[in-house]
Amino acid sequence: MRTKRNLWWGTLTLTSAALASRGLGLVYRVLLARFLGAEGLGFFQMIFPLYIALVTLSVAGMPMAVSQMVAEGKSQNKALMRLAWIVVLAISVPLMLIIYLWARPLALTLYHDARFVPLLWAISPALLAVAFSSVLRGYFIGLQQVEVPAASQVAEQLARVVIMLGILSALGQQIPHAPLVAVILIPVGESVSLVILATAYWRQQPRETTDAGRPIRVGDILRLSLPVTFTRLLGSLVAVIEATVIPLRLVASGMSHFHAIQYFGQLTGMALPLIFFPTALTLSLATNLVPVIAEAYARGDMARIRTHTESSLKATTLVTVPVTAVLLTIGVQLDDLFFHTQIPPHVFVPLVAGGFFLYFDINLAGILRGMGRTVIPMRNDLIASGVEVSLIWILGARPGFGATGIAWAFAVGFFLSFVLNLVATANLTQYRASWGQLLVRPTLASVPAVLAISWWQIIAPHYGWSHVLVLLASVFLATITYLASWYLMRWSWPRVT
Repeated sequence: MRTKRNLWWGTLTLTSAALASRGLGLVYRVLLARFLGAEGLGFFQMIFPLYIALVTLSVAGMPMAVSQMVAEGKSQNKALMRLAWIVVLAISVPLMLIIYLWARPLALTLYHDARFVPLLWAISPALLAVAFSSVLRGYFIGLQQVEVPAASQVAEQLARVVIMLGILSALGQQIPHAPLVAVILIPVGESVSLVILATAYWRQQPRETTDAGRPIRVGDILRLSLPVTFTRLLGSLVAVIEATVIPLRLVASGMSHFHAIQYFGQLTGMALPLIFFPTALTLSLATNLVPVIAEAYARGDMARIRTHTESSLKATTLVTVPVTAVLLTIGVQLDDLFFHTQIPPHVFVPLVAGGFFLYFDINLAGILRGMGRTVIPMRNDLIASGVEVSLIWILGARPGFGATGIAWAFAVGFFLSFVLNLVATANLTQYRASWGQLLVRPTLASVPAVLAISWWQIIAPHYGWSHVLVLLASVFLATITYLASWYLMRWSWPRVT
């Protein structure tokens, strides 16, 4: 019973923190879009995938590995933490020096533009802070004390938003070297997160005991962390490739270089963040599933693993089905409201459709990693990413279809990864999901919500409401209608155990 409470309390805590963090992140993106402009945001979005790739190397898969080993309780926690810190320190310090010393060759090779040199210098200090934070975050998640990493996550985003607001209040939109200012705020936020995590850790340092299992070795950590590192590095590498290939293929389709960079900034900095917003739940759930599944797997309790698998899929459908319906209905208007961009429906809709499968894929990957099968999600991501990049190359250069083709390439990649991880999970757990039963009630409850939004969009302008209020009221109306549908149909909420 304690595991049940910890799983869902931890998921609720991390989801709340993730929603707050993403809400702040959305505000931050709006601020960035306002004072950077489309081209400046394009520069920021082009260097951000490289930063994520560098972070992936520095972190070395430590959050998942540490949380799983702490949850299993087979090693000394204090010794585990020392060894994990040595590993990330040995990786992050040389990497930080390489980026700082080789910034100019990297900028010219990857981006063909020397203006990226100071941006590379600015992100290098963040690598050390992220590396240490990752070990601490994994420790608290393994203990299922998620309040600390949740607080650090929110504080990190809040610090960036407050500083950005202060800069805008003092200087307005005439900010010299605006992309550099935005990049400098990355290590600032990471440092705030590290301070919170480190303070909590030193207040309750783990004690050494004489009966806590065998000595921990580097190989034990790397066995779990390396596949996760390669998976995330693959995702970051794909993002770097996309940052290079997408503008080039759009230019080949007939776009100017300026509009190609502008479109890339709109796609990755304005459209995808809105679609990724529901992953606040699925990422939190997947994070908590790793130690819980690891604990059950260590006991050989496959029935419990199947129960958690079904519960995670139920929880995902309850949120992502209505969210997807709302995004398909008014997502383009919401994107324009937040970012003042003009993403056409033929680009936005494929991303929403692909995002629906991404939400489930995140949970399935967490289940596989909790069972120690970290290589499987890595392999599946490799296959899906290869198909996605190939489609970007093929479809992105077609005149008149390049932007739409790139959106469909993303959607196909999300769907393929979901299918591969679903098959792998079913084979390992012997759990066969009944998708009809999982989806039918959330889908039926979403229909009145969509109808209510459509009705409101028609009548609201007659009452003189502003466009902003109409959209915000639409989201509120959809939420109330969805919940009311469950109540009026006398459906009980699915029990998650």
